[in-house]
Amino acid sequence: MWEYTQTVDISALKKEEKPVIIFKHSNRCSISTMALNRLLDAQEELDANATVLLIDVIANRSTSMQLADDLDTEHASPQVIVIKSGEVIHTASHMAIRPATILTHL
Repeated sequence: MWEYTQTVDISALKKEEKPVIIFKHSNRCSISTMALNRLLDAQEELDANATVLLIDVIANRSTSMQLADDLDTEHASPQVIVIKSGEVIHTASHMAIRPATILTHL
């Protein structure tokens, strides 16, 4: 499983050569756990094609909210945000979080 990220440098993420996948996860939410398990089933393929960041929205609510502001996205949990070439190119939340869909954007 991915390690939780405590802080995020948006400027650095936007400069990444590889696409970046941000997954906002709540350990208190069964839908979030299901979405995380879907991503973990595809972890090898996701890691091969992108940098993956895991944010604990309970422990790091301020980071999660700052990401929404900095990336001009709505805050949701669970939520996936894909950044490629410095731009947000895909977001999904709840049951719409699917590795196959994410991979098409990479």
